[in-house]
Amino acid sequence: MDERTAVADKAESFLRGLTPRARGMLVRRLENGGAAPDAAEARRRLILGAAHAIADSRRAAQRSAIPGVPPDMRRLMFAAFEPYVIEERLSFPGRGFITAATLSHLWSYAATELLPAEFAVWNDPATAPSLPNEAAGREAARLEARLFEALARHVEAIADEPKLQQRFMSRLGGELARGEVDDMLAVRDRLPDLPTLSAAIVHLIGAGPVDMALLEQIAAYLTRYPETAGWVAGGAFRRLAAVAPLVTFAKMLAGGDSARRVRATPAAAAFVDLGFAVADRAASRFLTICRGSRNPADAVREINAFRTTLNELSASLDVESDGWWQQRAVAIKRRFSEVLFAEFDKLLPAMRRAFRVQDAPYPGPADGAEAVFLAAIFAAAGRARDTLAVNGLIGRLTPLVDQAVELYALDLPMKLRSLDGEARTAALSAVDHLIKAAGFLYGDDYAAHLRRSKEQQLKGRRTAA
Repeated sequence: MDERTAVADKAESFLRGLTPRARGMLVRRLENGGAAPDAAEARRRLILGAAHAIADSRRAAQRSAIPGVPPDMRRLMFAAFEPYVIEERLSFPGRGFITAATLSHLWSYAATELLPAEFAVWNDPATAPSLPNEAAGREAARLEARLFEALARHVEAIADEPKLQQRFMSRLGGELARGEVDDMLAVRDRLPDLPTLSAAIVHLIGAGPVDMALLEQIAAYLTRYPETAGWVAGGAFRRLAAVAPLVTFAKMLAGGDSARRVRATPAAAAFVDLGFAVADRAASRFLTICRGSRNPADAVREINAFRTTLNELSASLDVESDGWWQQRAVAIKRRFSEVLFAEFDKLLPAMRRAFRVQDAPYPGPADGAEAVFLAAIFAAAGRARDTLAVNGLIGRLTPLVDQAVELYALDLPMKLRSLDGEARTAALSAVDHLIKAAGFLYGDDYAAHLRRSKEQQLKGRRTAA
């Protein structure tokens, strides 16, 4: 991919993150702009080309709509919130993220209790009407307005009714879900503005000398609408995929580098809060992997993401000096470390099951995969031991793991010469999984050494035969 193509892709990705209204304003500004230096003119044309390509693709999608198929009304109705939706359930409120389950519960509540006559029809494909794209869009906008109007009235009506509030909260999915719905109500009218603000922040951070006029405009908006700050931070994170720039902007917004100064500026504090929500999200993903797929690569990625996020927060701002943020960091680390403690209790027993090939029943591929998974997260946690608050546990387990791997590395390849039948098949599978585990624990060089040892034993067996 050449440089121009790469820049064009970035421009298109940036523009797709904007609302149609914001994108239209940008295009009109660029189209009506005057003469510019060659480099700026080239960028201007590139952005215009990407914007027109998006518009063309949207028109093509409308023309290719499948007649007779009911629209996904729930997706259409919540489309403005889609950039902020995550699958993970956080353990702390994270303004700027909405859990997909919360939207699902909110839709169900509307269809069964709040506005059943208008929403229930869309729950059943047999009764849902088939509409052209433009008509479906208009209906989605109407339903969205009706929902939030009814929702605001309902929240106000139950404000002094603890039992009704409790019931409403439980229908939405709990206290955090109720908080997300309150945030949605607060920010709904400002949603079209947020992508433009997020994009402006990304530009401001990466533009070299600070554009003070732009910074003042953003600050004025966030001061006037403080409920939008976390959402703007969420949109900026979606483009940057890192929290350090968010903290950089928070300090710019607060006009100071200390946690106390940032905390005293609510809009700036929201950007740091979003960083902790990102760490919380990595912890949720890791827990889901441990309870589900137990995929080693995915688990290692979340450990690294968790470590990177917390390190960026602490390196960019003295968050430990702020009582609230310090408590948040401790709680999130504890949540992660508790999962690791439970997993590491299984490590040595799993290695014995996977790599000891003696009498039947012999270890199988599932035993080997489990040992590889646990070895992978043990190695990744060891590289992040200080951040994860598992230093002591890693220190106690490491010599035991080293000793076990050394024993199996000597024993398993030797058995390839002497075993036959089912036992030999089990030994081959076990040594392959040991090589994978050793790669995570000690690196590619040691894994290659074990692979050579395996090949030598197999070669010796063929020669003897």
